[in-house]
Amino acid sequence: MRLNLDKERILKNINIVLVSPQIPENIGLVSRVLKNTKVTNLRLVRPFLSSKSFEVAKRASDVLKKAKTYESLEDAIQDLYYTFGTTRRHRKYKLIYNFINILPQIIFLASGKKIGIIFGQEDFGLSKKDLELCDSIFYIPANPDFSSYNLAMSVVIVCFEIFNFLESIYSFSSLDLARRKDIEALFGFIEKRLKKVESLPRKDLFFSSARRTLRKLLLTKKEVEILKTIFLKMQL
Repeated sequence: MRLNLDKERILKNINIVLVSPQIPENIGLVSRVLKNTKVTNLRLVRPFLSSKSFEVAKRASDVLKKAKTYESLEDAIQDLYYTFGTTRRHRKYKLIYNFINILPQIIFLASGKKIGIIFGQEDFGLSKKDLELCDSIFYIPANPDFSSYNLAMSVVIVCFEIFNFLESIYSFSSLDLARRKDIEALFGFIEKRLKKVESLPRKDLFFSSARRTLRKLLLTKKEVEILKTIFLKMQL
C-alpha cells in the first residue's frame, strides 16, 4: 500500500469505537472531541446513551446522531481493515506499543484503508476477549504512579495527536524552503564576512559547525535573504 497524504481522507478513514461506555456524559464529550479534530466517525458498542449525552455534545450532536451502534465489538469492526486497541495495563500475552511510536503506522494505514481505534469502558477498559480482536495494542504514556486517563481524556490525546501530526505535515509541505545551493551561497557569504574577524577562535571548526547548523534550520528562501541582509549591514 502506498502512502497517500490526503488529510481529509485519512481523517475520514479513522473510526473511533467505544465499547460499553457507562457514563452518558462521556459519550457527549467524545463527540465534541471528534468534531474538534475532524475525526467524526463514531461507533458505539452497547452504549449507555441518554439525553445527557446530547446535552454535553452540544454543537457536536451531529456526530453523535450519526454514530453507529452495535451489540458486539466483533460486529462493529467487521468492515475495518485494521484495528488498534487501547490499554493502560502491561499484558504479557501480546506486544503493546507506545502510542507515540505507533502513530505513524496509524496515519499510514488510514491513508488507504478504514481503520478503528478502540477504547474500553471507563472502569475496566477493554477485556482480554476484546483485545484479542485488535490487530495492535497501544498505551498512552503517563506518570507510572498515576497512569490511568479517563475515557474522554484518552480520546482527546489520541485524536489531537493524529490531527496535529497531519497539520504539521501539511504546514511543513507548504514552506518555500531554500535549496541546498541557496544555503551554501548564504554560508559562503557569511564565511567571507566573518573571516575578517581576527579574534574568532578555531576558524575551521567554527565554520564547519556553522555550516551544519544552517542546514539543520530548514530555512525558507525569505529567511536566507533576511540573514544575508543582516550580515551585510553588520560592521565587522
